[in-house]
Amino acid sequence: MKITIEKIQQQLTSQKADAWIMLDYENHNPTFRALIGDKFLTRKIVLVIPPQGKPYIIAHVIDSAFLKDPETTSRFDLVLYKTWKEMLQAEKTRFSSYSTVLMDVSEHGLLPRVSLADYGSVQFIKDLGIEVRSSADILQSLTATLSEDQLASQEDACKKALRIKDEAFALIAKETKQKGHTDEFTIQQFIARRFKEEGMVFDEDPIVAIGKNAGDPHYGPTKDCFSLIKEGDLVLIDMWAKNAAPGSVYADITWMGYVGHEVPKIYAERFAIIKKARDGVISFLKEQLPLRKVLAYEADDVARKIITDAGFGDAFVHRVGHSITDDVSCHGAGANLDNFESHDARELMDDTSFSDEPGIYTPEFGMRTETDLHIKNRELLVLGGLQDEIIPLL
Repeated sequence: MKITIEKIQQQLTSQKADAWIMLDYENHNPTFRALIGDKFLTRKIVLVIPPQGKPYIIAHVIDSAFLKDPETTSRFDLVLYKTWKEMLQAEKTRFSSYSTVLMDVSEHGLLPRVSLADYGSVQFIKDLGIEVRSSADILQSLTATLSEDQLASQEDACKKALRIKDEAFALIAKETKQKGHTDEFTIQQFIARRFKEEGMVFDEDPIVAIGKNAGDPHYGPTKDCFSLIKEGDLVLIDMWAKNAAPGSVYADITWMGYVGHEVPKIYAERFAIIKKARDGVISFLKEQLPLRKVLAYEADDVARKIITDAGFGDAFVHRVGHSITDDVSCHGAGANLDNFESHDARELMDDTSFSDEPGIYTPEFGMRTETDLHIKNRELLVLGGLQDEIIPLL
């Protein structure tokens, strides 16, 4: 989604904030850069957007040469300073009418994508008697909501990924029957090649891991380090890719297979637990989204309680889901289903997508099930398929 002043001001009005105060230094803040453009700026700069009227920039005189172009001055007023004392006085004067502002902060600094404002700058504004609230939800609304075309691209990517997943499991079965084995790296590279043949792109190769290797959630085979896949092995495939067209959104799915005719009881019982946790999240969201504002961490709580009650809480070592957008990787800028790695109190908004991927990881073997979810008009859509049981491959 294109970030515009108009959209920001609409959000500020709805959140009843007097301004969004955005800080930057040498183009490190991506939202600032999206609004101002890539400019040669070398001093601290403050961008202030009120809910009405023209936004303004507090900048050093040395940087002003790069801020006086017609496009910038038509959109922003300039307030220039020479010394640090002048900078602080400009902030004090300009902010004197504000009672509540948004800044790029998060509770206890737990959301790194949001927490871009430095402690001293935030504290100075608080010392002026101004309440500082997080810009987390306004950032999410600008960077993580999908258009209709983007949602269609994600649905298409999920269909392709599910088809390629089936092909990968079929290849495991074929090679095992013909040669007695295949290997993780061969299957990984098959999936990567098929993605490219389908016109898709991805940041890293997919994960293909047998039992013990799957105990590490981010294990990945390489050409120099991989394990054979043979009869009796449990196989995890985690794969993510998006169409190559600009703005396309990722599919991110994980499925489990067993190289044999009948899935052993221990695997089936363990999978039933994570399936229950995954489906618990879906049921919770389908019930609650039409009724109220749902916070992202609440979904993590649902899945984690199910796995903990089954006796595997210590073996569920990651959040239950992450935002999915058109980012470089499948980990997007929106709310994560997380009350484990962080306490993500962002709202689960309309037009956002995220994964639902509970797992259990023990030294003997690991497993995970993952689908992609999307919220549309307060209803939950399941995009990435739902695995009901481990697939016997022979």
